[in-house]
Amino acid sequence: MTSRDPLPAVEALPELSQFFHDVIEDWLQEPDITVACGRWSQGAISEILPAGRGRLLPPIYGGCFAGVRELRLDGAEHHLHIDLGRVHHVRYVVAPSVCFDFKPSFEARLLVLGPGGSPSDHWVVSLMLSCPYDRESLNAAQVSRFFALARRHAEARPDLVEFEVEPSVPESTIAPQLLEILRQAAGRSDGDWRELGALLCPPVGAAAAAAGTEPPCIPLLEMALALRDSSLVIYRERTLIEFKTEKLDGLHRYVEQGHVSWQIGAFDDHHCHLSLGAVSQVLFSAEPVSCQGGGINYTVWFLTPGPCGNPFRRDGYFSVVLNRPYQGNEPRLDVIQPVLDLYRRFRDEPWVAADSRFLEILADGPPPRHPVASVPTG
Repeated sequence: MTSRDPLPAVEALPELSQFFHDVIEDWLQEPDITVACGRWSQGAISEILPAGRGRLLPPIYGGCFAGVRELRLDGAEHHLHIDLGRVHHVRYVVAPSVCFDFKPSFEARLLVLGPGGSPSDHWVVSLMLSCPYDRESLNAAQVSRFFALARRHAEARPDLVEFEVEPSVPESTIAPQLLEILRQAAGRSDGDWRELGALLCPPVGAAAAAAGTEPPCIPLLEMALALRDSSLVIYRERTLIEFKTEKLDGLHRYVEQGHVSWQIGAFDDHHCHLSLGAVSQVLFSAEPVSCQGGGINYTVWFLTPGPCGNPFRRDGYFSVVLNRPYQGNEPRLDVIQPVLDLYRRFRDEPWVAADSRFLEILADGPPPRHPVASVPTG
């Protein structure tokens, strides 16, 4: 089994970067758009109004910098540098915006890689319709072009394009008009928001498991929950939930009116419910982290095909992680070795993978911790 590194291989960068380059070029052909850089949650946004004068310069670097581009406006000195090699998806989003008095905006967000090269839901560049409204009504022509761009790019690279309508949009005052435009774009006279979005940009790899089939990760998960000195971790934006596995009594399957659900922990004690059928891959990871004093975090990741709200890695649904893999600076082989053995047991399954550092440790043995020297902050 070879490593499945989330960072794109250098040889794949030119092809991937060219697709994102083409997406931006298509947007620059639109007469009334805004290129927004940054996010309000980070304190500032800069905006560029191309007004038909925008163009991307061709790539001039190779290797790991093959994605670097420069956005220029004819007749202007100000410009923007973008590293498309850090982009992993384009997400077409309909979402409330303060710029339109919290009516929906229409954006194509370039999602970027996060810590450790894991795909994240963060973006640094967003391509937006500048004037999607005519007073209080939608500008149907502009919004239709937005949906047409989404469809065109999804047809070209369905693995790199997503579509999302945020939950509050169907409750907005312009929802009936927007739904009608979306139906026309999707080529259907009926259908709800989710169905129409899936027609516009079909999700890749998100098909549900066949009826009556148990999630294949169940045996592995049960063994992971039995690992000594470990925690079940569910991480979402601004929230981290951690269950010590030694205080959980394992995995339970429930059936109510034909619906199967999975519960970790006893019914009359602390527990959680997880959609295990959504897990498409299990990744064994060994990554140096600050919470281990610069040592290795041994983690069994349970991943989904698409985003699930984890800000560290967008496909990281939940994980089982060792709490104390060191005694002093020496590795605790009695707790680390079972994780390595768990991978060996399941590594031939097509849905199981390991990152490169984990595979090195599998071959060479767990290394001691090398504490990182503290850096003065004042």
